[in-house]
Amino acid sequence: MNSAMSTQRKYTFGPVPSRRLGLSLGVDIIPKKLCTLDCVYCEVGVTDKRGLARKEYFLAKDILAEVKEVIAEYPNLDHITISGSGEPTLNSKIGDIIRGIKHMTTVPVAVLTNGTLLDDPAVRRDLMDADIVSPSMDAVTPEVFEKVDRPNPKLRIDNIIEGMKKFRQEYRGRMWMEILFVAGINDQDDEVYKMKQVIDEIQPEKVHLNTVIRPPAYSFAKPTSQERLREIQKILGERSEIVGIFKETHATQAHSTDGQAILALLKRRAMTVDQMTVSLEMKKEEIVGSLDQLLQGKFIKIYTFNGEEYFQAQ
Repeated sequence: MNSAMSTQRKYTFGPVPSRRLGLSLGVDIIPKKLCTLDCVYCEVGVTDKRGLARKEYFLAKDILAEVKEVIAEYPNLDHITISGSGEPTLNSKIGDIIRGIKHMTTVPVAVLTNGTLLDDPAVRRDLMDADIVSPSMDAVTPEVFEKVDRPNPKLRIDNIIEGMKKFRQEYRGRMWMEILFVAGINDQDDEVYKMKQVIDEIQPEKVHLNTVIRPPAYSFAKPTSQERLREIQKILGERSEIVGIFKETHATQAHSTDGQAILALLKRRAMTVDQMTVSLEMKKEEIVGSLDQLLQGKFIKIYTFNGEEYFQAQ
């Protein structure tokens, strides 16, 4: 990796080994952690700014210039994914960013969104040129929505669901929904059966079932068991699938790093050494050496979660 490039990266991170999208370059177009929700399971951390205002938080031209430079270094990307430190549809220029990326590469563009702004026609228009849009829907009743997603007080789950229905009718790309289950909060039969009714009305192409697999924003957020996820999958039907852990399919190459590429990753999400090895196409010993330096400088910290050691930026 070009170390000069890695020190300058402000809007991109990874590539990240995604459980749904393969080797995916992340594009972060929102300040940390500006979001419409404060989800109890969020791997980015607690939301300190539950905003609803759409504006150009970062300049589209600056984001696109960095994406163009970074993708030249990674010829084997499976997707370019707009996600990251907050809710990406809060950036009013997301449509320009999507179209700009598609002008420079044939790599498919995905958008991971919490779906809360899809009742806004302008947001739906902005997403039309993406190849994949994956909105999340962790609850369908107001009570459970409040518990699991901790929304901005102005948001209403009924409006969000209606927005998803309209988006599905208008959008010609691939719509993959995601539901993240937290034990004892949104994985009860009553809520799951209501989810099925809503999913059948929206009719997304796929529904990805997920649970807490990285250190969450709130420590009481615990993973739903694999056994329970399989039961939920049966209830939700054939379009639903449990997303598995990313398996390494890309050759590990010998890149050098000054630690900045690792730090850029860990600012967005906690990761294990093995995940970083795949993301950055680096040798494991190189990763470990850089992590030691970052730990000594107190730039990162270590979590143990589900028996695995995760590293995260301070």
